[in-house]
Order: sequence, then C-alpha cells, then structure tokens
Amino acid sequence: MKKRFNKMNFGFNMIIALIFSCIFSVAAIPVMALSVVAGTAMSYIDKAPGMLFAGVQKEIWTDIIMEGFYPKDDFLSWSRDMSELVEFNTLNLAEAGVDPDVLIDNTTYPITAATRTDAAKTIVLRTLDTESTIVRNIEAMESSYNKMESVVRGHRNALRKASIQLAAHYWAPQADGAFTPVIAATGDSNGTRKVLTFEDILSIRARLTAIDADLNAFALMLNPLHEADLMAQDLKLYKEVIVAGKIFGFSFFVNSQTPRFNSSTGAKVAFQAVGAVTDTIASILWSRDEVMKADGSLEIFAKYRDPDQKGDVFNFQKRFVALPFRSKMQAAIYSPLESES
Repeated sequence: MKKRFNKMNFGFNMIIALIFSCIFSVAAIPVMALSVVAGTAMSYIDKAPGMLFAGVQKEIWTDIIMEGFYPKDDFLSWSRDMSELVEFNTLNLAEAGVDPDVLIDNTTYPITAATRTDAAKTIVLRTLDTESTIVRNIEAMESSYNKMESVVRGHRNALRKASIQLAAHYWAPQADGAFTPVIAATGDSNGTRKVLTFEDILSIRARLTAIDADLNAFALMLNPLHEADLMAQDLKLYKEVIVAGKIFGFSFFVNSQTPRFNSSTGAKVAFQAVGAVTDTIASILWSRDEVMKADGSLEIFAKYRDPDQKGDVFNFQKRFVALPFRSKMQAAIYSPLESES
C-alpha cells in the first residue's frame, strides 16, 4: 500500500520534539529533524519484516518447536535430563570408577583403601537439521489457517521423530551380555517371523531380576507389530495391561522407531545402516537411571520474502543427544525371521 503524508502525526511529532528540547535544553531544530526521520522510518517498518522482525519471529517459531516436545509420561522423558549441564552444545561428564568391595565379618586391619579414579567424558551433541520448507506468499494469503504455524509444527514433529530414533537406538543394548540381556521371541511363526509372547517378557524380566535390576525404574518400548502379537495372544490380558499401565511391572510405550536387530546373531544393527534381509524388529527395555538425554541450541534459518521463491524459506537446527551412562541395565527382545529359524 502507498504511504501518505499524515498531518496529524506530523504535528504530534513536532509538539513532542519541542517539549523534549525545552525539558533537556537542546536546540529544537535538530530534535524536530530527528523526529521527522524516525517517524518516516517507523512508518515503513512493515516493509522489512525479515530485517526488523526476524528476532521476534525466531522466538515465536522456536517456542512452537519446543511446545509439547516432551509430553508428560512420554518415552523420551523416561531418562535423566542433563540439559542444564550443556555448555556450547557439549556435555562434560565424569564416568564413575569401580565401586568398593564390601567386607563381611572382617577381622583384618587396616582395611584396604583405594582411590576411585573417574574418567573424564566429553559428549558433543548431535546435530539435527530439517530440510527447508517454502511458504509462498500467495499460499499464506489464501489459506484458511495459519500456514506458517502449521508448517513449523511439521518441523517439530520431524525433529521429535529423529530424537526418538536416536534415543531408542542408543538406549538399546548392542548385544546379549551379563548386564544387557537380549533374547529371541519364542512364539509361533506368522509366516515371516516368530511372534512375541507374554512369556517372552517374563523371560527377560527373569534375566533382569537375576542381576538385581530395579524393575520399577524400567520401561518397555513395544514395536507396534509386537504389540499386535500380544493382543492376538490374549486380548483380555492386554486390555488389563492397558488399564494398569504396566506389563509385569514394566512401564511401557508403543513406538515404531525401535532399533533393528540381526535375526541371525541377535546383535543390534548400526544406526541408519542400509536395510538387510537379516534385519528384524525388536522391542527394548531400559532403566531411566542408566540413560540420559540433553537438549542444546535450537536455531531457525530463514529467508523472509525471498524474491525468487516469492515467500519465506526456512529450516531448523536442533542439538540433541541421548545415550546410556555405562551400557548396563538395557535389554531387548527380537523376532527371529522364518528364513533364519
């Protein structure tokens, strides 16, 4: 819209300038001139949102990204949050040394003393970048909803999914071990793989109990196909599980982002590895006392009113990490493939 000279605004600015010059004993003409220049510049503030409003818009969009990023009682919340310790997108921690032995009915003195040696551990947060999205001016004007806000929420969903993938992968054990039990599902074959049974969950529970794990601190993330297996085995029991919110003492979640395991070896497949015919689904268990997550910076990169795209172009970058403290108290149940049985 073409700007027009406004006599009322001009007169008001002149009066304010005169009052200012009188109060502070400065020359009136320079103050009045400055008032005219400032008023003219402010009248065109809406013409430069990319320059003048970028900071405000950044705050709005980043707030939308983090809004509901960690819902209450969510999978990612079942961990220790170390975000407050992040400095420059880096965590500086110390890995605890060996715990002392306990002497029972000791008769030998002096008691042996030793210094615990902790190992310094520096963790650089991962970088999650979303691909750019274009919101063209004509789309925003013609949409019956706030197109920009809707697209930003889409970026939030993508960042959240990536965060879940990272956490689910690294909170899962690498392979079967004394403190990281990994077992194969033992149900009947469905033509493709062995199905998960309630008895399998009891078996992994027994393995964890044998190493004195605090079962109340554990959670189970069921792959949706494993959840379907349990429903098919005993729908009545599964409904009782839903009401209780626990499976044999384990809090549980259902998510499709569980890591893949090798059907032949029972080892976890590398993160983002190319799919192989031996890959199979798994459900994982972890102790919230043994894993962590941390958020770092969140940035929006934008070109407002891009002349070539005739709209706004933007993407987000979030720093995040999710890891186990010492690769203990993790477990998994994978489904052997029919071809590997």
